[in-house]
Amino acid sequence: MRTSLHRTLPAIVLLVLFAAAAIDGLVRSVTKTGPPIPWAKGFANEERYALVTVNGLLQRLMRRRMVSNSKDIDIVLLDNGQLTLGSVARNKAERRKGIGDIKRYLSFVRDELAKSQIPLIFVLCPSKVPPGGIGLPTGLEDDDNLLGDLLVKTLRKAGIDCLDLRERIAAENLDHASLFFRTDHHWTPSAGLWAANEVAAHLHDHYGLGFDPALTAPEHYKTYRVGDSVLGSYGRRVGPWYAGYDSFDALLPNFPTYFVLDVPSIDYHAKGPFTKSLVSGLKKRRAFWYDDPYSCYLAGQKGFARLVNRKGGNGKTLCVVKDSFASVLLPHLAIQYDKLVILDPRKNQKIPLFATVENEKADALIYILNPNSLIRRNGFFARQMLRQ
Repeated sequence: MRTSLHRTLPAIVLLVLFAAAAIDGLVRSVTKTGPPIPWAKGFANEERYALVTVNGLLQRLMRRRMVSNSKDIDIVLLDNGQLTLGSVARNKAERRKGIGDIKRYLSFVRDELAKSQIPLIFVLCPSKVPPGGIGLPTGLEDDDNLLGDLLVKTLRKAGIDCLDLRERIAAENLDHASLFFRTDHHWTPSAGLWAANEVAAHLHDHYGLGFDPALTAPEHYKTYRVGDSVLGSYGRRVGPWYAGYDSFDALLPNFPTYFVLDVPSIDYHAKGPFTKSLVSGLKKRRAFWYDDPYSCYLAGQKGFARLVNRKGGNGKTLCVVKDSFASVLLPHLAIQYDKLVILDPRKNQKIPLFATVENEKADALIYILNPNSLIRRNGFFARQMLRQ
């Protein structure tokens, strides 16, 4: 009897866990609190949630640090309990070629802008993994930071102004992990506020564009809890029983603001204070499988947006080319300037860069990118650069 129970107990435990996860998934499916899970095709939503959740728990119980989500996506558990994506290791020749292409392109852009005395600044956002691959399981290579190191060195050698926020994190002795969500690759709103302050200070110190530190000082912002049971893009691939979940706290200024936001592609127009214009999608979100609350900023990820500051500002206009990492940074950066013109080539590759800079009377052009956007296949510079 004891032997029989010993053999059947694991199966009983698995059945109980699967049933619990299935009930959880069914509730979320019926209440429509989550998007489809990208794998386990052929199953209903509630079955997918159950499969993802139970699989994540089993992987954690087996102490597996890497979960293969599909043929080309691996979710990696860092030493600190956060999730990241297993990056594709590139050989040195591939890195040099990709970075060389970026250097040539940005050198061309810089030289064209110089004819109108408009500066070009490249801002490198940090990767989820700290420099040196700290926290990665043994055997995995930190390709993002290797790319970042080579890019910064190459751009500076070519005379292109490059603000490496990884260097600022080290100089200020910040806790790298605290800047990021546990279950997502993006950084937190508080990290976005810090980065906006760093970018504005750099533009003031090097180009005299004006900067009021009080406008991006943390003590002048209040916290708004968007969700306390949020799964990021990586968390939704392994479920909440693998690495837990996140809280999402937006930072809202406690001083008067007034903005006008236009997003022509979706015929979107919003005006009013920070909470009604720049984070107009802000609302309480509590479901594990809900869509990413990151989308509450600037009407989501769109190819073109124009943001005008009607209360305050330093009289300057910035044109910003960005990926998703800048989404949480730009609302706070906008407080310093009269206008931000935002371009995202991932969403629209047909916007003419130089014509936009000229028509919007931009005082500077800034690229704000994460290493993961640089030279991956089908990535930012590989096929998504703006047409001239």
